[in-house]
Amino acid sequence: MRRVSLLLSLCLTGSLSAFSAVRAATPTPSLPNPAAAPICVLPAGPLPTQTRAVFLLDTSGSMRGIGDGQADIFERVKVSINAYVRAEQPDRVDLVTFDSGVRTQRGYDLPAAAGLFNGDLAALRADGRNTYLYQSLQAALKPLAGAERYLTRVFVLTDGIDNDTSRTATAQSALAAFTGRGPLDTLHYVALGATVPAEAARALAVSAYADSQTVPVGEVPDLTLVAAGDGLRTVTDAGKVAAPYPDGTPLALASGTSGVGLAETTAQGGLTRLNVPPRLPHGTAALLCAPSTRADAPARRVLLRLNIGTDPALSWLNPAADRTLKAGETVNLRYRAAADLNLDGARVVGLNGTGLAGVLEQQPGSREFTVRLTNEGLQPGRTLAPALALAGGRRLALPTVKGDEGGRGLAAGSVTTPAGSAATGTPAAPPVPVAEPENPGPGGVARIAGWLLGGAAVLGLLLFLWRRRQGRRVAPAAPVSAPPPAVEGIEYREDRTLALVTANGDVSSLNMPLGGTFDLGQLASVPHLSGFRAEQHRDGLSILNVPADLEVSQGARLLQSGDVVRPGTLLGVAVARLSRAPHPPLGSLVGLGLPLRLLADGVTLHVTGPYGDHAFTLGAGITDLGAAFQAPALAGVRVSSSGPRVLLADVPSHLILSRFGEPAPLRPGTYLPPASELTFLND
Repeated sequence: MRRVSLLLSLCLTGSLSAFSAVRAATPTPSLPNPAAAPICVLPAGPLPTQTRAVFLLDTSGSMRGIGDGQADIFERVKVSINAYVRAEQPDRVDLVTFDSGVRTQRGYDLPAAAGLFNGDLAALRADGRNTYLYQSLQAALKPLAGAERYLTRVFVLTDGIDNDTSRTATAQSALAAFTGRGPLDTLHYVALGATVPAEAARALAVSAYADSQTVPVGEVPDLTLVAAGDGLRTVTDAGKVAAPYPDGTPLALASGTSGVGLAETTAQGGLTRLNVPPRLPHGTAALLCAPSTRADAPARRVLLRLNIGTDPALSWLNPAADRTLKAGETVNLRYRAAADLNLDGARVVGLNGTGLAGVLEQQPGSREFTVRLTNEGLQPGRTLAPALALAGGRRLALPTVKGDEGGRGLAAGSVTTPAGSAATGTPAAPPVPVAEPENPGPGGVARIAGWLLGGAAVLGLLLFLWRRRQGRRVAPAAPVSAPPPAVEGIEYREDRTLALVTANGDVSSLNMPLGGTFDLGQLASVPHLSGFRAEQHRDGLSILNVPADLEVSQGARLLQSGDVVRPGTLLGVAVARLSRAPHPPLGSLVGLGLPLRLLADGVTLHVTGPYGDHAFTLGAGITDLGAAFQAPALAGVRVSSSGPRVLLADVPSHLILSRFGEPAPLRPGTYLPPASELTFLND
């Protein structure tokens, strides 16, 4: 089985690469009538919340080029099925094989049964003698049910025609057997190197839910393209809604919710935009429609779940968490579940094969939990929308996470700031010749090299400190820009927009979201406002949280959670704790909030705040944390790795670094403790 799996894996890689090249050279199909948008009506009754893919796969010998077969394509067709499941991640897969009737019919609930599905798919063989197409299709479609739960796509994959002499089923009776079909379910008949039989073509042409296409001899289809433009999609950003159609395709939208409509009536770059009202209920349904690229096919329809508002089942406790992650970085999303929400068996889904890992962490009996997301290889610039799958099939959308576009990111153990780099400003030490012993033994060379590197790092640090004491300049600290004036007022205007008022009277407008919770510190990139959360309300601005160490006042009255601020109000802001008072230029760390802590995990440093953390793995030489984290406020904090620990080389005068829970500052030349506090001083 392992040998078969390995061979299948090799076939998967090669065939997908080859097909991608063919697909790239294929021109985009034009629309038969680009001026006409289809009629779009949202179906009545319960709408599905999950997806199902049904594959009816021909296992007759012709699929391997035997008998009247024209090409050996069976293994590559299995590759295409596997690629579709990995890309689309349906909640359920039904795999039906047929030749002289249905041979096997199995169902898999994913992702739990993904391993079983992969094994069963790899083990399939095309060694049948007949192609009882209509009889098998009828048997496969008849038992399908669950339209209130699943939106179903059926794929018929065959290179033959029906040769069942009994004629117990016809193409028309086979399509009519899908009595449990939902209004948005589809069937795609794919003729592999053969023409669609005339009887099947007629039945498909008059069907309200099926279409067909022919693939040239020896080629296999990309099933994600075969079914592109229909199905079920979750929308978390109204400004970026997938519309996988040729540019200029006319679009229509149907929704039972007032205020939901298209901001753009044609597809551009595979996307469109929606207009949505404030406080849109989480999970609002809408139907996006587009004409098919084939004249004989029904219109494309995508059921949209608009998870733009806040799900009432979850309270997001740290909405300012930094969700743009480099490789190796982690973000913890903290939630409180509603009292009637059962989290038993809940899991994070939507991440298979993406390079983003997710885990749910919860104390037994607690309504508060954490979703821990780690970038283990997420492509820079790619945005993902994970979800929380509950045991009963319900899904709760989680906020999007994006791979850092600044580069490949920092993998654990990588050398990120080598000696002599521009980031440190420290000249590289000349190489030290090492005499190799005659018989170092296994691992001896590595141990000796490690001792020498560790010794060189310590000597370099001691030399650096000696020069500093003598008043000699080793490397200039990165300049710390002057802090901007502190924010002393928040203006909630008549047009329901926000602006910040600084101590010197400057007013700056903010791009405030129309609906959903926002954190003012994150929105305005002002650290000392982190934790002040609000959202647009019918009567004004609803205050959701005011941190205990931040005073927000309306006249002589202090605001608190639950208050609603009317348009045309000027609020006062005062800081009640020293750790919030300065306004340091935190750069890329601004979304973490204040106060900040420095955690040492071996030679990996984490800067953490109330709303997230950033990680950096030290290399050789001395590293300036201001450059490493792209945060001017940390410029001049210099450290060096020494074996498994981190030595503090220098601390600038504008901040204090102290052991967590202790007031005494840490001095250069000491090891960093596991947890330190950063306190920024007023100049």
